[in-house]
Amino acid sequence: MTADRLDSSCPSRRSARPLARWCGAALGSLLLVPLGAVGCGADDATNLAPPPRGQGQQFKMVSTLTPGQEIERCQFFVAPPEGLNINHDEVRYTPGSHHVLLYLTPYQQLPTQDERGRARDTSTIMDCPEGATADWQVTGVLAGAQKREGGSMITYPPDTAFKVPGGAVLLMNTHYLNASNEPLTAETRVNVYTIPDDKLRQQGGLLFYYNPFIHIGPHSRSSARMRCDISSDIQLTNVQSHMHKRGVNYEAFIAEPAGAGSPGMQPLYQNTEWENVPVRTFEPALTIRAGSSLDYRCDYKNDEDRTVIQGASTKDEMCMLIGSYYPRQPELEGCKNPRWVGTGSKSCQVSMSCAIAALSARDTEGFYGCVVDSCEAASQPLSDALLCFFSQGNGACQSKCKGPAGADCNDCVSQACASKFSACTQTRC
Repeated sequence: MTADRLDSSCPSRRSARPLARWCGAALGSLLLVPLGAVGCGADDATNLAPPPRGQGQQFKMVSTLTPGQEIERCQFFVAPPEGLNINHDEVRYTPGSHHVLLYLTPYQQLPTQDERGRARDTSTIMDCPEGATADWQVTGVLAGAQKREGGSMITYPPDTAFKVPGGAVLLMNTHYLNASNEPLTAETRVNVYTIPDDKLRQQGGLLFYYNPFIHIGPHSRSSARMRCDISSDIQLTNVQSHMHKRGVNYEAFIAEPAGAGSPGMQPLYQNTEWENVPVRTFEPALTIRAGSSLDYRCDYKNDEDRTVIQGASTKDEMCMLIGSYYPRQPELEGCKNPRWVGTGSKSCQVSMSCAIAALSARDTEGFYGCVVDSCEAASQPLSDALLCFFSQGNGACQSKCKGPAGADCNDCVSQACASKFSACTQTRC
């Protein structure tokens, strides 16, 4: 298997976003997509008062949707000069949405251009129809929820917090669907509760894992499974799932390291809900040892006449694991070296060749299906080969792969990834 038969540029923009980390785009963590019943009134959001003075801050977004409109909207905020030590969060939003997220960004001041080079008025609420991370850089998630009341994402012990620098630029993202015949006023409030510097003993973080390899044929069942390595000891304080309406079951396990006292797959979380998602909280926190992996799987049933793949709209699906933990290890938070585990019977070589052919043909659905149809034994070499390919030889070929991929780019990627492609070719199911 060589790279001279493939286009080492990213696949189509829609399919590339979940692989942005390996295509070099600075899209950060992917957003959740809301799927909820639409209603009227703002009581769900307006009954959340701001934190007491000196104990946190409230961020609020209010906008109006026309009848039948579905839209994602974004708004920038700036952290106070003294910064924020976020210990936990609380979220409320009006009916019509299924999530809200508050991101930390790397910007030193409000940007005036998005990632596509377009001038934007960032002083007010903006439409971001393809999701916040399509247009703006983010480096982490600070708060959020999948329920209109409760089920927030961040929970730490009293001496632990996610530390936000003074003056940091934050980005709130909501996604609303107005299925009614009347205008809808959508309101979201996010409270972040803080602790003072003299109470802070350690920093916390948020695991935000996203599996892009979802492919569910018409009137069929399918699964998406991914494994993420944990390279340092961490304490997990809560965990939750995220799927869309075709999700019928979700399971997450801790794969203990070799030589552990209780080796094997230890149950972590199970859930059959896609909408009112339960959050499992650990008190005291659950220790996950270095060398372990988090292995999670989403099961789907598709009753539609079309194939469903991953994506950021209500027509698509998602498979995520979200959990707050400490002490913070930023390299763990986006599943740096994921292993995508297929649920089919195709060998690594067949699956990689299939993926290459699908990318060359701009066949997004086929591309995801190639990985989903691979056998479990192919997961490591196939994932390694795909990561090497999309990172252009782990960055070794970036100078030769600028612009449309040509012979020099393909030759470079072929050479840089030769060992990964060879290992894939030699793996049997």
